Parts: sequence; C-alpha cells; structure tokens
Amino acid sequence: MSKHNKSSSSDESWQKLALPYDEFDVLVPDINDAELVEIGIANEIEHLSSGTFASPAFPATGTIHGRNIRYMVPLICQRAGKTNSKAVFIWFLVDTGSPFTCLSTKSLESLFGEGNITHSLYSLAIQVCFLLYVEFTD
Repeated sequence: MSKHNKSSSSDESWQKLALPYDEFDVLVPDINDAELVEIGIANEIEHLSSGTFASPAFPATGTIHGRNIRYMVPLICQRAGKTNSKAVFIWFLVDTGSPFTCLSTKSLESLFGEGNITHSLYSLAIQVCFLLYVEFTD
C-alpha cells in the first residue's frame, strides 16, 4: 500500500499534497489555468467566479472538453468552516481513478487571498457530486 492510501490523518505524507500543476505526478498537459478560463467562458460559468452552494447540490452539470475528451465540471468551493467566506466556481477535471484533487495556486488564492498560499494542506468545502451523468445529443 502506498503512503498516500493510508487512512491515518497522522501520516506525514499527507503534508505534501498541495503541489503546483507542473509538480503534480499525473500528466495533464492540455489543462492549465488559461484553459480553465476558456472552458468557463465557453460554458457560461466563469472559472473562479463568485457563486453559492445550490440546494440540492446534485446534479452538477459539466462538459466534455477537448481532443483528450476531458470530463470537466464546475463546482462551488469555499474555505471549510468559514460560511461567510467567498464561495467560487472552480472547474474540475473529473477522474474517478484519481486519489487526490489538485488545485492550482491561482484557484487557492481565489479562496485564501493572493500571496496567502503558504501551507501544503488546505481544508475546503466542495460541492458534492456523487454521480457523473453525461447525455449525448445530436
């Protein structure tokens, strides 16, 4: 079992999970901050724009994007336990096999403020999306 699969929160490997995209160990060369902005514009939900948690939170509507057929979905994120803090839409790449969620420094700064990303682990409230439903139409 890898260090990252342990359930103990005292596992020190969890302290190194916040990484810049170029240091993340999964190859996703076609999705970066600029591409997230373009996806948001094309789908009329701007990346890092203000939003509110919907009730119910499901379903979340996303899109299939690009030549690599990336499943993208905008989810509301907010600082955990800070219900008065800013809530923003962040476009996520849906990968049901990934054990982690990677956020860019720019995305984290939209929640914590520019220059305030000094830790490697952050607690966030993220809109829950339990099922990916994709409908294809002609």
